[in-house]
Amino acid sequence: MKDDSKIKQQRPPHFPFENPPFRLSMGLLKIPEAEWFEIFDLQERAQQIAEKRKLLANYHKNVFMADPSAMTASTEVFNLMLKHLPAIHPELYARGENTIKLKPHKMFDGDEWSTDIKTNGIHPLDLAARLVQEDLIIMFPPEEKKSGWWLAAGSVAFPSRWSLKEKFGKTMDIIHTPVPFYKEQLQVPTNNFFDSMPFDEIYSRRNWSLHDNPSLRQDGTKSIDERPQNHITSVNAGENLWLRVERQTLRKLKGTGAILFTIRIHLRQLKNVVKFEGIANRIAKALSALPPEMQAYKQTDTFADSVQDYLNQF
Repeated sequence: MKDDSKIKQQRPPHFPFENPPFRLSMGLLKIPEAEWFEIFDLQERAQQIAEKRKLLANYHKNVFMADPSAMTASTEVFNLMLKHLPAIHPELYARGENTIKLKPHKMFDGDEWSTDIKTNGIHPLDLAARLVQEDLIIMFPPEEKKSGWWLAAGSVAFPSRWSLKEKFGKTMDIIHTPVPFYKEQLQVPTNNFFDSMPFDEIYSRRNWSLHDNPSLRQDGTKSIDERPQNHITSVNAGENLWLRVERQTLRKLKGTGAILFTIRIHLRQLKNVVKFEGIANRIAKALSALPPEMQAYKQTDTFADSVQDYLNQF
């Protein structure tokens, strides 16, 4: 007999598929502070934190970058997280008089760090990002040499086909140049929202893609000529594709006026996603609604027809 309670418990928390017609939007939802950092599955959390540790140990300069001017904002982020994490998740974090402890899991040893940023030898944003699954990015408002909100610091272990090194120091408009329709439909609303965003309110948004690679870290993109052709079929799509959902949050910092992005990756093999009622149909509709430009950007253009055939079986 099927264990429905187990299936419900394992159901991924995000299925951000909109019905046709396609439209590009910020898709923001105001959330309570208790939902700022998302802990859905402790096993998954342990795996991602362990993977982040390895990446920081081996490729630190590619994972973490910070402009010197971002030190104050990074400290503000660190202090907010020091207050938030032990209060909301005391089973996972412990705050000492001058320490923060990430409690151990069977997949990694517990860590304890000094909270004195002057003596602990770790950049405050670097340390903050080691406490959670999420990647962290700090955006600064326009200034004399920057014509828009710009990426001043980031700890990005799990990018989705982009590189921190390429985006660091650039404005939002330039960062989103590859995104179809961004300039025409989203550039002005995004910049206006950033300018007027209330302090300390938290907003979330989500986006999705289908990847033929289950790696958490995907720090580049490939042209259509560089990508495999006809490797995804209606027979193997469930095995060889993964639904990758980014759950992002935005919070404007009261002390510095910077905006903190958090990015949390949810990754599920397609065959394990379509077993939930109605989801295959929702993905099929969302995929069919994507304009050719967005299909190419999401890199689903080489296998979209095969995926539709696969999804139509459910």
